[in-house]
Amino acid sequence: MPARISMTGPQRDALLVLPDTEAMVVRHHSLDANDLAAINSARTPETRLGYALQLCCLRYPGRHLRRGELLPAVMLDHIAEQIGADAEVIAGFARRTPTRYDQLLAIKARFGFADLTKPMRATLRAWLEAEAVSLTDGRVLLDKFLDELRARKIVIPGITVVERMAAEAMHAAETRIIADIDNSLDSATRGRLDVLIAEKTHDRQSRFSWLREPTPRVASASLAGILDKIELVRGIGTPAVAIDRRHEPRMEQFAREGVRYTAQAFQQMGSARRHVILVATLREFEATLTDTAIGMFGSLIGRAHLRARKRLEQTVAASADQGRDRLIRVAGVLEAVSKAARAGGDIAAAVAAVASLDTIDADAALLRRTTRPGRDNAISEIGPEYRTFKRSGPRFLKAFAFEGRKGTAPLRAAMVILTELYGDWRTPLPDGVPLGHIERRWQRYVITNGEVDRTHWELATYSALAGELAAGDSWVPSSRLHRSLETLLAPNAEAVPAQAADIPDAHVWLDARAAALDTALLGVLRGLPSGDPALFSGDRLRFPKEPRTDLAERDDGRRFALNCYNLVPPTRITDVLSQVERWTGFTTHFGHVSTGLPPGEERTFLAALIAEATNLGLSRMAEVCGVASRRALLRMQTWHMREETFRAALACLTDAIHAEPMASWFGEGWRASADGQAYYLGGAGEAGGQVNAHYGRDPIVKIYTTITDRYAPLHQTVIAGTAGEAIHALDGILGHESSANLSALHVDGGGVSDIVFAVMHLLGLEFEPRIPRLSDRRLYAFEAPKRYGAPRTAVWTQAQPRSDR
Repeated sequence: MPARISMTGPQRDALLVLPDTEAMVVRHHSLDANDLAAINSARTPETRLGYALQLCCLRYPGRHLRRGELLPAVMLDHIAEQIGADAEVIAGFARRTPTRYDQLLAIKARFGFADLTKPMRATLRAWLEAEAVSLTDGRVLLDKFLDELRARKIVIPGITVVERMAAEAMHAAETRIIADIDNSLDSATRGRLDVLIAEKTHDRQSRFSWLREPTPRVASASLAGILDKIELVRGIGTPAVAIDRRHEPRMEQFAREGVRYTAQAFQQMGSARRHVILVATLREFEATLTDTAIGMFGSLIGRAHLRARKRLEQTVAASADQGRDRLIRVAGVLEAVSKAARAGGDIAAAVAAVASLDTIDADAALLRRTTRPGRDNAISEIGPEYRTFKRSGPRFLKAFAFEGRKGTAPLRAAMVILTELYGDWRTPLPDGVPLGHIERRWQRYVITNGEVDRTHWELATYSALAGELAAGDSWVPSSRLHRSLETLLAPNAEAVPAQAADIPDAHVWLDARAAALDTALLGVLRGLPSGDPALFSGDRLRFPKEPRTDLAERDDGRRFALNCYNLVPPTRITDVLSQVERWTGFTTHFGHVSTGLPPGEERTFLAALIAEATNLGLSRMAEVCGVASRRALLRMQTWHMREETFRAALACLTDAIHAEPMASWFGEGWRASADGQAYYLGGAGEAGGQVNAHYGRDPIVKIYTTITDRYAPLHQTVIAGTAGEAIHALDGILGHESSANLSALHVDGGGVSDIVFAVMHLLGLEFEPRIPRLSDRRLYAFEAPKRYGAPRTAVWTQAQPRSDR
């Protein structure tokens, strides 16, 4: 049974510390008339001040005033001022131990304070267990417990006692949840769960291990494999298990544990805990596999269009290369026909002497194909991709319950038909198949000679579904990413709705912004005559490149930097990391996924951390460091290194950097900068990347990093290689856990977006991007262009008449 809650020393000390800020003192240590009447019953100033101090300390932080305890000056001055005593008289009271104890008894009797007795512990234990049911963080429960003790006027005996009670309640709540969920399972479901970890797909892999294998390359067989996994999860019956909403946080924690356990580890558990953790893990697997299947389906659609585009390009290129020979051959055929007709000869023999009829037919088909009106459409070449979706497509549709907006009704009706047909061409399409979901570019291929072309109709339906899922107009309730917009934007039940008076009138706000923009534009116009002529080229604003720094100056700077580096003694990275740990204590944030306790062996953990950071690998690290075995390093990586623990440790380092006086030399600490870095993937990792033509033809992922102007790492997130950076620009400045107070964000051209501008403005933050091709940007104004004349700096365009806003 855990006797403690995972906390650092400073966190534990801060729980019952005396208030040391003016706001906290005023909030908790303000005295009313009844308090002052009781305090004035004491005869001397020192006894009155002692009485007030003990009363305030019992109220907050809720404990006894310790003998010889150092009082915060702001607290002592505030209380002394209220009772009209000099703060310095406290020295006389501190020497009177009997008086202090007598006053303490009188305060408890008059104001109703009680000690934590054994009967009261039983009552509070029941309250703690009820509160712990919906919590996974013991520190949250401990904070609630301390507030409850203060509210009930129970004197807190010491942090060790209440911490043990909270830890026991967390353990008891977990035990009760496991028992309740395990009792709700029938014997058949328990048997299927046990078979999952006992049955093998082959000699060295269990079914459970197979379920969490990474997604392979984009292929229809990969989609079929994902759907097989989903069928296995559903066949066990865990998605149908009813879970109390209060237990959801604990189930999420169980799922985080379950994805790290091996089949052997599950077999060593107690049956009840094993069953419940497997239920939570399989529920997580279903949501993850659903998202993976939808992503794989979208990738297959994208690959089909890409292949069709390549085939079209190859056809056009081949047609261009062979065009000269083909035209010469056609010209020869025409000349032979003309000569034979004039001479009354055999036209067929004359044509056959130039080229065979098959060659002439092929030339005629290609000429018609390349000279038909309209743009080249890759859909004309997409037919061969049907084999990819003939079987996997209907199975994908059958695997999920698709929902959507009213406008997607034709698409959902078409999906029902595809599911019923299941790729069987012996069954013809029914009459009146839905066509409302067919895009315009598909229509001439779907409807040919007044009839529906089944191949293109099915492919058009799959393509429309992929587009609707990406746009959010269609969704799958069991998915985590592709859910309805209303579900994703549903407010928290605890959120407090904004008052109507707090929301400004939209028209008033727009009028104010229009006036401000008009004033700014007129001010710019007035300053143009004094502008640098070099910035203008005709009517356009240009930004000439700054002159290159003299080579000698750059060499001097490089030489100075090298000299500075030479002054730093060579240091092993392990020693540096260990020293940083002593300064910051960042390893305490890497709590165990189950208990929340920090790593027990610091050197082993740091070795695993270095292996993770340098991509050295655990096997190689175990060989070169000699600190621990590969298995010990793997335990540290498996149980302590997660996204949330890395984020918490990163926040700890950021706070430590910002607290250093030297850091202020680099920046003021309220600006941040974000950018993405591309990382190429190889081997098995290629399946997790995507090809971005900007970086070449190899699969990549991007790590979008946000740092402060003091070069402190603020936030990092892994994004797809083809993802736009603008949608992640706000992640760092809004999603970090450090105490850095940031109010401005800088990004490069990839992070520029009108939406980011708007959101930053609504949040009261400054957005300062590097806008690419600024000379080609169009600036929109509320007023008519003639109000501003023809400024040389840009093209002014009226966005909308004022009367139409």
